[in-house]
Order: sequence, then structure tokens, then C-alpha cells
Amino acid sequence: MIEGNNNKIKSEFDLDNKQVYNGLQNDNVDSEHDTTISDNSNNGQVENYYDSYKNKDINNLRKDKRIKDLKKSKAFWLISMITKWADNFFLDALLGFIPSVGDLVSSVFGLPFIYVSLVKVKSISLTLAIIYNYLVDILLGSIPFFIGDAIDFFSKAHVKNLNLITRYVEGDKKTIRQVRSKALLTGILILVLCIIIYFVFRLLIGVTEWTWSIILTILHGLMNIL
Repeated sequence: MIEGNNNKIKSEFDLDNKQVYNGLQNDNVDSEHDTTISDNSNNGQVENYYDSYKNKDINNLRKDKRIKDLKKSKAFWLISMITKWADNFFLDALLGFIPSVGDLVSSVFGLPFIYVSLVKVKSISLTLAIIYNYLVDILLGSIPFFIGDAIDFFSKAHVKNLNLITRYVEGDKKTIRQVRSKALLTGILILVLCIIIYFVFRLLIGVTEWTWSIILTILHGLMNIL
């Protein structure tokens, strides 16, 4: 009877020791597993940081390359030359003194700027800003009695648009934010300016025809008197 009880106690003792041993083993395994997970997690974070910096460097290199390619392009060279001759050397203002033809040639000077912003830079908002600047310049230049021609010496829309393109391409945050935030308003103002310019030119054409008719009538009367 006593021997049976001793065997029972011994069996329970061995079972308890076995459970404790298994528990310690499981704890060790879990600890090693947690350490492995932690190490893997840290390695993953390091790799993510490395990839982010690597991608950032690649994006900066691509951006610098785009800027250099644009500034070396024939289109950018052309708008730089137009700015130099038309505004800095006042060719645009001088052409404005030639009736009709001067304004037409001055308008053609703006087309390369629109091409660069729309095709090279591929920005609709920038293109709208450039068109708006030219329409304002055309409207001011259409003021009669040579007032508009005098304003052309100071407005310099080509200089303004060249600087706008350059700052936008170089990533000037203030310029980009202003151009993009005002894109919708700029589009509406372009439509308004087009309507105003249309009626202004119709008025100018009518005034010009009326003026020439008076001049011809006076000349005809003087010839009859002579």
C-alpha cells in the first residue's frame, strides 16, 4: 500500500517536472522566435529607409536631368532669344507702332512659349498662366493714341513668361502653388479677356475706318479747291 502511494507520488513529480521542462523549452522557442521577428522587422525598416532615400535620390537625378535637357533644347533657346530681342531690346514695342502688322507679329512671338509649357513641360496650368499674361499684354497694347505702344516698353510679357517657366521647371514651390491653385480662375479670365479683346478690336477697326474716311474726305476737298 505504501509502495503504491510512493509510485503515484513519483509519477506525479515526474509529470510536473516534465511539464515545467516543456514550458521552459516553449518559452525559449518563443523568445527566439520573437527575437527573430524583431530582427526581421528591424531589417525591414532599414531596407525601407534605404529604398526611400534611394528613390528620392533617383527622383532628384531625373528632375535635374529634365531641367538640363529643357534648358539645352532648341525650344528653350528660342524663347530666350525672343525675350532678349523682343523685350530687352524693345523690338516688340517698336513693332507695335506698325498698324495691324506689328500686333500680329508680336502675338506670334508668344507661340514658342506656349509650345514649351504645353509640350515640353506638359503643364496645362502653366500654359494657362502664360496665355493670360499675353492676353493682358495684347489688351494693354490695344489702347489707342499710342498709349498702348508706350505701355509695351514697360510691360515685357516675354520676360515675365520666361521667368515663370524657369521657376516652374526648377521646382519653385511658391510659383508652382500659385500657378496650380489659380488654374481655374485663370481659365475663366482668359475667356473674359478674349471677349473684351474681340470687342476692343472691332471698335478699333471701326474707329480706324472712320478716321481714314474723314482724312480721305478732307484730302478730296483740298484737291477740288486746288
